[in-house]
Amino acid sequence: MDRSIIEKKILDTFKANPGRWYRPRTIMKDARIKEHDYRTLKILLLELCRTGRIEQKGRHQYAFKPKLQQQTGTLAVTSRGFGFVELQDGSEVFVRAQHMQHAFHKDLVRVQILNKQRGDKPEAQIIEVIQRHQTEFVGVYQHDRFGEWVVPEDKRIRVRFAVLEGKQNKARDGHMVSVELVRWEEGHPEPLVNVKDVLGYPGDPGVDIALIVQQHDLPTTWSSKALEQAESYSEQSVQDEIKHRTDLRHLTCFTIDPESAQDFDDAVSIETTKTGWTLGVHIADVSHYVVPGTPIDRGARKRGSSVYLVGTAIHMLPEKLASDLCSLKPHIDRLSMSCLMDIGRDGQFTGSKIMNSVIHSKQRFSYEEVEAIIQGKEHTFSPEIQEMEKLRKVLFKDRKSRGSIDLDLPEPIVILDETGFPHDIKPSKRLTAHRLVEEFMLAANRVTAEFLDQKFIKAKLPGIYRIHETPSSDDISKLQMILDRLKIPQKIKTPVKPKDYQVLVEAVRESPYRHFIEKVALRSMTKAKYSVENRGHFGLAFQSYTHFTSPIRRYPDLTVHRLLKQYIYHEHSNPPSFASLEKLAEHCSQRERVAVEAERDHMKMKQLQYLSKRIGQEFDGVISGVLNFGFFVELAESFVDGLVHAGSLTDDYYEYEENNFSLTGRRTKKMYRLGDPVRVKVTSVSISEGLADFEIIKN
Repeated sequence: MDRSIIEKKILDTFKANPGRWYRPRTIMKDARIKEHDYRTLKILLLELCRTGRIEQKGRHQYAFKPKLQQQTGTLAVTSRGFGFVELQDGSEVFVRAQHMQHAFHKDLVRVQILNKQRGDKPEAQIIEVIQRHQTEFVGVYQHDRFGEWVVPEDKRIRVRFAVLEGKQNKARDGHMVSVELVRWEEGHPEPLVNVKDVLGYPGDPGVDIALIVQQHDLPTTWSSKALEQAESYSEQSVQDEIKHRTDLRHLTCFTIDPESAQDFDDAVSIETTKTGWTLGVHIADVSHYVVPGTPIDRGARKRGSSVYLVGTAIHMLPEKLASDLCSLKPHIDRLSMSCLMDIGRDGQFTGSKIMNSVIHSKQRFSYEEVEAIIQGKEHTFSPEIQEMEKLRKVLFKDRKSRGSIDLDLPEPIVILDETGFPHDIKPSKRLTAHRLVEEFMLAANRVTAEFLDQKFIKAKLPGIYRIHETPSSDDISKLQMILDRLKIPQKIKTPVKPKDYQVLVEAVRESPYRHFIEKVALRSMTKAKYSVENRGHFGLAFQSYTHFTSPIRRYPDLTVHRLLKQYIYHEHSNPPSFASLEKLAEHCSQRERVAVEAERDHMKMKQLQYLSKRIGQEFDGVISGVLNFGFFVELAESFVDGLVHAGSLTDDYYEYEENNFSLTGRRTKKMYRLGDPVRVKVTSVSISEGLADFEIIKN
């Protein structure tokens, strides 16, 4: 009998008796299927289960399941194998590892809701992969007598890949390779792949970057048309445009950047007035060159932002544009968008102008050079920089009075040797010069957002805002629990206000727990994102905020520049719709998350490489997390996390006290608590697994 006829007979039998559990032989009898088709019937039952059209109980019982319980969503897999699917209505369902079927992390999937709960989430099983998020993966090539395999580096993938015969592409045992998914057949335990590229052996220079690029699916190449477009621009195009712009070349503008910077996308200027200052923030006019719909624009939009890995960067724009015409080099004319702000000596903004301009940077400063001038070193531009420092203090005082949160968390700075291997990690230093530039950029972003807000109020014109919403009451409760455990007497009220966080940060400024508490406070806040709806910025205590100052590395800033030109100069007739801008805002928020994840993962990889050469050495750290199987320690200087297994604590049997964030010795009552300073020894490091193991050094 034809398979389709047998399948119809099976489904008709089930639908006629919804909820009834059948064994295969009973189905065969009730559906009047012949004995010689029994094997086909069993195969069809398994396929119908996988696609969610029927449900299986035990090994040999089946029942009809209505489609009402099927929904679609995006899968997020954890490193422990289980996952969650965010459904289209915003809710989440839990998926066990055995119910993943053939889905990978971030795949668009169809799930069948089960009559079970996991905590507060319904349980589900994946029945179909609708769309793959990625089809290229990275892993370690292995060859044995059973075949050729690739073990994926992404620990969320719990299966190995089977390499098709003759498709190993000169890979050898132990090579890191990128593979392309060919197919994953029903009932087959391993996905079938081709080896696309041989990246090298783990530890070879550049392999870690290639690994991050593959894992996060980062675009690294440009189309030939985009490169041709970038090459088509010239210095003459700058001179041809000057007559159409406000000429600000008379201003004393200069850039302030890291010593190693290759391109300069913002410059600052200052003039004293009778009532205060006129601050100028001048941003490279990327929008003049990157027009919507052009090859460069399509590539930049896809990227969403630049990605800054340790020792290298993947730019949002082609190098020719980013490091040349869109770089505000000293002693040369450059097109810019300028925001000129009139600010009183009390820090209040009394007026502002945003314009297409041309500037001529007089100097390229490093942060260290500006810091020296602030501290008193003489320079041609000392008067301007000293006035800027006066203005910075005024702006900061005003922002602080509003409740703006000023976290001062150091970041790891990795110093590489000539092979790309980290030979040192040091905490970053936040100089006054850094604060000066940050304060001026905040001011320009705020003024720009207020301009967009007024356009919306007066003419219902859309804008893109950088929003940061109020933390949830649950997150505030968790923060308060940690503060109480550490005996920090600060109370966080609900509804929480930015000032509450500011008071907390000030209260722990001299505490040994300072950086730990600042990190906990930061984690308790929501993630900032882009939106067409202006909901304010909680952390900065601004009613309006956007990103205007980095169109060379952030697509939202480029979009804001285009909107400003439309609204100020009526360039390009029709403004974008709210719907199209919101879709773009969601895309840019998602691409920002990808960039942050890639940067974090590469930093962790470099930190572990650094630690791998220090097995047996001792370091000071702080307990950053406590679980029933041990606790995590963050090293003080390098910020590397490692695990102290509970089993390595041999002086007692330690029990996990969830409410106290601690492991407590049953006999000695000795406690290892969240936030405690400890000294540890490095016992092992696994770069591929992203893990380091520590042991406590007894006092």
